[in-house]
Amino acid sequence: MRISLILVVLSALALGACGESGPEGRSEAEMAALVERAATLRPDDFALAATYDRSCRNCHGIPGSGAPLTGDGEDWGPRVEQGSRVLLDHTILGFNGMPPLGMCPDCDLQEFRDLIAFMATDASE
Repeated sequence: MRISLILVVLSALALGACGESGPEGRSEAEMAALVERAATLRPDDFALAATYDRSCRNCHGIPGSGAPLTGDGEDWGPRVEQGSRVLLDHTILGFNGMPPLGMCPDCDLQEFRDLIAFMATDASE
């Protein structure tokens, strides 16, 4: 019974983890390029890449999730301007569509920092 309840809660969190809005004011070609790039980007570190694939990519790798796409410097810019502490707090505590701990309950602070830095890096250059 307890395991069933945990599975139901985790499923609900996973389904509701992403927000609803995404980057706006972009042409279809621009969005297609951003989506293609986000789909191919992975951290160089194997373990971090596995964590990204498991915990981050489902929201930060698809348009319309409300999460800024990985490598989209324009969409990450206003978030980065708030400072690394705010980004880390939003990741740990949750914010808008971002679930607490960013779907990575086993990540430590350094992994969160590394994942945020990877996703927020402008990959357009």
